[in-house]
Amino acid sequence: MNRIFLALALLLIVGFTVVYWQMGGLKAATVTLETTARPYFVAGRYYAGPANDEAFGDLTRQAYTMRKSGKLRGDFSNIFYNSPESNRDSARVFVGVLVADTTSQTLPEGYTYRTFPAGQRVLHARIQASYLVAPDKLYSGIKTAAEAQKLTLAHVYLEHFPDQGEPEVFAVVK
Repeated sequence: MNRIFLALALLLIVGFTVVYWQMGGLKAATVTLETTARPYFVAGRYYAGPANDEAFGDLTRQAYTMRKSGKLRGDFSNIFYNSPESNRDSARVFVGVLVADTTSQTLPEGYTYRTFPAGQRVLHARIQASYLVAPDKLYSGIKTAAEAQKLTLAHVYLEHFPDQGEPEVFAVVK
């Protein structure tokens, strides 16, 4: 009986490891120091409060719904105004959709634009992984690169989770 439970446990561990590997969980983020060449426009809504609050989740679901229904064309994106890694209990974030420009589509009621400006020095992290495991990998890659290059982060981050392509985070450097 104990052998059956041991075999079942081993099978589950191997299964979870394979799924995690396929999601990109064993990959490391590629991080480069760059200057943003163009501005990035995010259509969305601002949230400030506890990171685990239902209102924050509602804004995220609303942005996904706007994208899926075609009311906004673009990729899911956030602009964090504090470090999502060190401030897991509170968030100051603009939740929305990364759009091509500010003139080609009408914003839904309650939505505004925020710009992540061109000409900023950033650590640009990207990874070939599922959006489920990407954020932790991207932020740990940024933190490691900042420490290794002795850079100070301004704690402004643009997250971009495209349907096609690599998830990425731009972290502004002071």
